[in-house]
Amino acid sequence: MIKEMTAEVQEFLMAATWPGVLSTLTPKGAPITSAVWFGLDGDTIIISTPATRPKARNARHDARVSFIVDTKARPYKGVAIEGVAEVIEDPEKLSMRTIAERYLGPNLPAAMEERIASTDRVMLRITPVRIRPWGFAG
Repeated sequence: MIKEMTAEVQEFLMAATWPGVLSTLTPKGAPITSAVWFGLDGDTIIISTPATRPKARNARHDARVSFIVDTKARPYKGVAIEGVAEVIEDPEKLSMRTIAERYLGPNLPAAMEERIASTDRVMLRITPVRIRPWGFAG
């Protein structure tokens, strides 16, 4: 377990252009898990979600989250992050655009442009409290 994001973990996350898994807590304390696209801003994870989705509502109620990104083939490698999510209004929808371009490239398909434009969005900025990588050298 580490408390700071190492360069090796950061490089792994930057190269990971497959969905991560975000878990939040409902108001009754039950976990709910979602596959999400994500980005990295320094040592924080950024996720864009419609403002009214459970991810956003749950993070407003209880900021504790868990986030995992891992490979699905051997040799397995991944990182589990426990952290605190800050919910940030994103009226310009810049976080979604940035994340979508990370996955799809700078020329977004019309369907993605429509998806971005169609809903009010927020950004979840996850600050790691505990980082647990596996499958890395050392």
